Amino acid sequence: MSSKEGSGGFRKRKHDNFPHNQRREGKDVNSSSPVMLAFKSFQQELDARHDKYERLVKLSRDITVESKRTIFLLHRITSAPDMEEILTESEVKLDGVRQKILQVAQELSGEDMHQFHRAITTGLQEYVEAVSFQHFIKTRSLISMDEINKQLIFTTEEYGKENKTSRNGQAEDGGSCRNTVFLNIN
Repeated sequence: MSSKEGSGGFRKRKHDNFPHNQRREGKDVNSSSPVMLAFKSFQQELDARHDKYERLVKLSRDITVESKRTIFLLHRITSAPDMEEILTESEVKLDGVRQKILQVAQELSGEDMHQFHRAITTGLQEYVEAVSFQHFIKTRSLISMDEINKQLIFTTEEYGKENKTSRNGQAEDGGSCRNTVFLNIN
């Protein structure tokens, strides 16, 4: 037995030295004080931001997975007899990925995109790789970033179901809605 442990065999933790009645329980804090109300509002704001970050991470993960599947599908072109069928299937898959990117753009609407950059970067990088590979197979040339960004501009007609807009461009809840949603990749 070491000399540090004493005769009891176990070391005491620092908080064990204080009697239980001297510990602060937090019951004497006024929950309606301006400071506590400010901290509660900060807590709600941070919780909302963290929840949004997690939703974006999940969407980015889905974008990454579907983009990788598209790339693997496109790799089969050299061994498959029907190239057009694979290109058509890859276009369908990329349309699904674009719908996920639309969800990301809607989440980021009105937000500073740079605060959530780390949450979405991997998915967008994989999407750019998939689109670039598909474009190269089709045209034997490289696609520009402007062309990729043009694919990520969504009009009201394309996302009307999710946005719940009426014919006059007003949201059903009485507020106005944007006609386009876009996510600019730089």
